[in-house]
Amino acid sequence: MNTKQISQASHLIEQNLTERGLQILDAAQALFFQHGYDETSLAMIIDESGGSRRSIYSEFGNKQGLLLAVVKRQVIIQTHTLATINTDLPPEQALNDVCFRFVQGMFSNTIRALFRLVVQQAVNMPELGELIYQSGPMMGVTPLSQYLQGLVEQDYLQLDDCHYGARMLLEMCKGPLHTTALLLPNKVICDEEIQVQVEKAVTIFLKAHQS
Repeated sequence: MNTKQISQASHLIEQNLTERGLQILDAAQALFFQHGYDETSLAMIIDESGGSRRSIYSEFGNKQGLLLAVVKRQVIIQTHTLATINTDLPPEQALNDVCFRFVQGMFSNTIRALFRLVVQQAVNMPELGELIYQSGPMMGVTPLSQYLQGLVEQDYLQLDDCHYGARMLLEMCKGPLHTTALLLPNKVICDEEIQVQVEKAVTIFLKAHQS
């Protein structure tokens, strides 16, 4: 599957899926997480969802298209979180709030399993990894970068590159707990731990960039 074909598969996810398509997507996600991408066959997905090869090809293109759809759905969820910034709050509180909710989502069982799956497949399918990177980490932070740009225009922050600043802030907020969550799948990261880490990260970020 070349980059053009993967791009076409990505475009399909932006369209509304049929009820059958959603059932197939849910089944594929569960099976990918349980067995891995390579070990999951289309026959297994069909048995689980009650769909057919025709419906899979029609709505997703093929199995790689299904994987991309699984990723895309979670990217949309996380991007929506970053888009719901409470601009009525003072900047420090607003950043703490949105970053806490974002990191909380990143530490969910679904995102943790998806992250491991994507890292594994990116080695075998670098073009897929590139597309996921562009649609996820590169584009997903846009709402937060726009908020930071607004703070720059208000002379609250000094940032030359708000998109890069947004990515750095989120990486800081994920911090050491992200490594813990990935390496220790049975470790429960509580909200209190997330809150402490996020507050420290936001404080450091603001001290470094406030006007």
